[in-house]
Amino acid sequence: MKDFELFLESGHAQLPPGSLETLKKELFPSALSVAVKMGLIHVFSSLLTLMVCPQFGFRLFFEGHGLMHYFMKAGSVACFALCGAFYLGSTLWISKIFLGEFEWELVRKHPGLSLGALSLISIGLFSMISHTLNFEIGLVWLLGALVSGIVPLRTSVSHRPLLKI
Repeated sequence: MKDFELFLESGHAQLPPGSLETLKKELFPSALSVAVKMGLIHVFSSLLTLMVCPQFGFRLFFEGHGLMHYFMKAGSVACFALCGAFYLGSTLWISKIFLGEFEWELVRKHPGLSLGALSLISIGLFSMISHTLNFEIGLVWLLGALVSGIVPLRTSVSHRPLLKI
């Protein structure tokens, strides 16, 4: 940030008025703005994933088992891990698509915070909604969610967001 400001003060950069603030916001996004965007993406992703894969017996809009039918073929413990992986992994992949490059880098710099917050808030909400959630299955779900969240955070493919939020 300091080098960038020194460059601007040197007179080599000729920018129209107002574009400097826009450029700073894009190059150095605030953690709060990225957290809000991730939260909105997580809500949207949750709506989509809960339509096709029930979490702890909770499903939106449709009837049936959805993906759980296929996940259960691996066993009940694996089903909870796969459901958690699908749930949180979907959020991270959608975030990777829609966040800007510098916003995504901010998420990658703090993986424990982003993964921890999203997964713990989600499991907390599911524990309030579902009466079938206990410590063991919650822990398996959480481990699946955390493992699936690491994959998009570790991939460093350069990207451009599809849509500015």
